[in-house]
Amino acid sequence: MNKKILGLAGGCVLIAGLSAAVVLVSRQQAAEESSSEAEISAAVTTVDPQDLVLSAQSADNVASIDVENSTGSFVVVRTQKADEATDTSVAFGVKGWEELPTNTALISTLANNMASLTASSVVLEDCSDMDKYGLGSDAAKGTIHFDDGSSFAFRIGSSVSDGENNYFAIEGDDTVYAVKTSLTANYSNSADSFLSLVMLNAPAEEEYPIVNYLTINREDMDYEIKLSYVQDANNENTGGTASNHEMVSPIPAYLSVERSTDVITGMFGASAAKILKTYPEKKDLSEYGLDTPFGTAVMDCDDGNSYTLNIGDKFTETDEDSGTSKSYYPVMLEGVDVIYAMAEDKCVWASVTPTDLASSLVLATYVWDIDKLTLSAEGMEDMEFDITGNDKTDAAVKLNGKSVDTERYRKFYTFLLQTTAEGTAIDEKPVGEPEAVLYFHTKNGKKEQEICFYRQDSYTCLITINGISSFRCRSSFIDTLKENMSIFNTDKDFIMSWS
Repeated sequence: MNKKILGLAGGCVLIAGLSAAVVLVSRQQAAEESSSEAEISAAVTTVDPQDLVLSAQSADNVASIDVENSTGSFVVVRTQKADEATDTSVAFGVKGWEELPTNTALISTLANNMASLTASSVVLEDCSDMDKYGLGSDAAKGTIHFDDGSSFAFRIGSSVSDGENNYFAIEGDDTVYAVKTSLTANYSNSADSFLSLVMLNAPAEEEYPIVNYLTINREDMDYEIKLSYVQDANNENTGGTASNHEMVSPIPAYLSVERSTDVITGMFGASAAKILKTYPEKKDLSEYGLDTPFGTAVMDCDDGNSYTLNIGDKFTETDEDSGTSKSYYPVMLEGVDVIYAMAEDKCVWASVTPTDLASSLVLATYVWDIDKLTLSAEGMEDMEFDITGNDKTDAAVKLNGKSVDTERYRKFYTFLLQTTAEGTAIDEKPVGEPEAVLYFHTKNGKKEQEICFYRQDSYTCLITINGISSFRCRSSFIDTLKENMSIFNTDKDFIMSWS
């Protein structure tokens, strides 16, 4: 191309005692004698646009890229070819790390931005001092290798004073260009910055698998938390506050949707704060407490996949400048040879408790799904309900063998649904005999529960479910239950609250 000087225009020289005169100096002299910090603004000039086209290849034809910068050197290789027939896009990975989760959007910029490249302007031709523009030995360097055997090698220098461009040079050429910073910035990244911090990609919404169960085991718990999917869950009576999963260990309990969702499905799309080690060795696992993990979370899905997250020993880092501290858990997803640092507040499986997950609901089974319900309470006549029909239009209810009004039964059952737990009671033991017992089983035979109420003192009641200590509630509930049992065969309104 024709050599042109398109740098800084001539300066103004003030001559004391004389009227001001503007002297135009040559562009070459201005560039070479400038006393600025080696920054020359790219000029708007009349240049053949073709002279600004530095590479005119396609990213689909990039076979590999050599990168060298202040963090070291590495090679990016193509891991997947583009295929229009299958609507497959080209994909890349860091050589040696091809099997590790990769930030595909970020690493693809290395090919997409540079395989086809047009400069913003020519800054200087016949440059004799590349260091002035950051294009010397310390420059970030890249070489793109194409399928046809050709290559495009270049250097990326310091920032142009306009803040939008970087100085740029083709390897072996002495012309300095200005190229958009947005196109060149990622060539200064370290190799591991192109690895994904998302440990397990989230599937498309319509492709989300059902989590059959989620189990958590930790050194600080002497029990296992197990959450299981309920295929026929019916939340009509709960207003959507109960999950389609239930806790089956350490206690049987309905789950709060809001507080359990991240625990059940949170591995999908979970993002770490940073990468601690790729392809860790035994000493690395030991260093982060992953040789004998502090905790594990296992997610088993109905698509046949199972995922295990191992959680190491928590550590804290302090920012020397601000003095603020932040805690992390080292984690590894089995099958992925990377130790990630996950922020403490994001690693929910490391600290969640049954109380965190459990809904306050003690009973949530749909009224017409039950075919037998019995109630006994100290000093009260036992009540045995037999229910037929599947909804209010065809339901029929008998109490101790005699037909009763179905709407009256429904209202009574609505009161039973108000039974509210006020905390879990995993380690408590019942004393004596229960003061009240509620038993039911469903028409499909999939659910059968005996719920017992033990008055512990004038304020507190212990609730067991199928013999397992599960919740606490106010002992005044027992009194209200007895009162409502006593007025069932009247037209009095049932009491719906207690204190």
